[in-house]
Parts: sequence; structure tokens; C-alpha cells
Amino acid sequence: MSECSLTKSKESQHWPEGTISVKLTMNAYLLAMAFEHAMNQGMKLWEFINIALWERLGKPDEDALLEYAANIEIDEEDPKWKKRLKITARHEIEMKKLKEQRATGGEASPGTNGE
Repeated sequence: MSECSLTKSKESQHWPEGTISVKLTMNAYLLAMAFEHAMNQGMKLWEFINIALWERLGKPDEDALLEYAANIEIDEEDPKWKKRLKITARHEIEMKKLKEQRATGGEASPGTNGE
């Protein structure tokens, strides 16, 4: 897994690849506190928030995160990033299966899902 060039933390090495820009509504006081802590640690604000969430969620592994994202419920009103996340997670899971099949000597092609 490659490390994002903007990310410096050891925790980020365990995150799935890729970042998306998301507009979130946050409490201004919490945001100011997060910003101050991020600056004191030489981090970007988004990285500090990611680490805080990562630690709060019990540092789930990549497979658990992908599985969750692939099975996320999508409604008509949901933002585009959520829909893209689900599509990307499903793609990543299928690609991982394909790579595992090829590594074990299987001859699956991308369009057949190994069948």
C-alpha cells in the first residue's frame, strides 16, 4: 500500500489508498481545537481528524473498511462521494479477489468474477 504524499503519520500506512474531499458540518469549537492540535503536531487538519476517527473506531483493518463501504446503504438523497465510495470499494474487493486468484495460479479474467 502506498502512502499519500501529504500524509506523514504511521497510522496512515494502514489506511486504504486514496482520499476524497468531503464537505462536513462540524462544531466550530471542536474544529478550532482539532486545528490547534494538528498544527502543534505538524499535521494537516484532515490527517488529524482521520487519525482521531481511526483510533475511535478501534483501528479497523483494510478488509473491514472495504467490506463496510461496499455494503453501505445508498439513498437518492445521498451525496455523490458516498456513491463513489461504494462503487470504489466494490471494485477494490473484486480486484483483490482477482489478484489472489492469479497469485494462486488461477486463470480468472476480470469480467468473469473467477467463474
